[in-house]
Amino acid sequence: MSASPRSRLGPICDTHLHIFGDGSRYRLVQDLRSQPPEAPLERFLEIAEPEGVVRMVFDQPSHYGLDNSCLLDAIDAVGVARARAIAAVDSDRVTDAELASMHARGVRGIRVNFGYRSTDPGIAKLAAEEAAKLASRVADLGWHLEFLVPNAALQALMPTIANLPCDFSVGHFGVFPASLGVNQPGFEDFLRLHATGKCWVKFTGVYRVSKAPGYTDIAPLAQAFVRNNPDRIVWGTDWPFLSHLDAVTYPQVLQLFESWVPDEAARRKILVDNPARLFGF
Repeated sequence: MSASPRSRLGPICDTHLHIFGDGSRYRLVQDLRSQPPEAPLERFLEIAEPEGVVRMVFDQPSHYGLDNSCLLDAIDAVGVARARAIAAVDSDRVTDAELASMHARGVRGIRVNFGYRSTDPGIAKLAAEEAAKLASRVADLGWHLEFLVPNAALQALMPTIANLPCDFSVGHFGVFPASLGVNQPGFEDFLRLHATGKCWVKFTGVYRVSKAPGYTDIAPLAQAFVRNNPDRIVWGTDWPFLSHLDAVTYPQVLQLFESWVPDEAARRKILVDNPARLFGF
């Protein structure tokens, strides 16, 4: 592993990435949102380790549906000292034994994934129903729920998820459009939710919330979250950037984060300490 100047911070964790393995071994679902790129574990390590990233959290992509085999095998390959995962399950059918087995192999959360682009007004209700089925079981395991929903659905969900018995994370800055700034509808409400301590914000998917050159308009949102509750923020890349393959590079995502968070103590908190707490490293 190459040394990085960032190593002084401690074991940096990328809390949001996707691995795609051998197509003959890991079968894709038929109804794909996008075609996955070639993104094996080995390639991720080659890119991430020189940047000082030591720990990683594999997020189940929709491409594999409810088959978590690829990410579980990736944890096995790296080792549970360095890797964790967020799985996808059938909330009506998953057994306690299956959850216990996943816990032993490094899973620490469940995705409530409805994408971030849909304008379907029913998504908030569906996500709330899914969360209600899973929340107490997640709490018993010391896991959290990870929400990926459109911003309008998140705003509708906030009163419900505020009362969940478990912690939860929200990906991609809550999918608040960066161009609308910190005074846009719902952002102040989300800051209040984030301040409570149950809600973790993931600094991920920069190209999903910004179309500005260099993603410069994200900075006010990111800095607002840091001022609001730096103890409940984690960072991730969303590698391999899926349908945004040429939009950003791995080093660029880290450099963007560093531009938002110039204070070294805050960087250490978000890159090292917070993910260690959330994912149990």
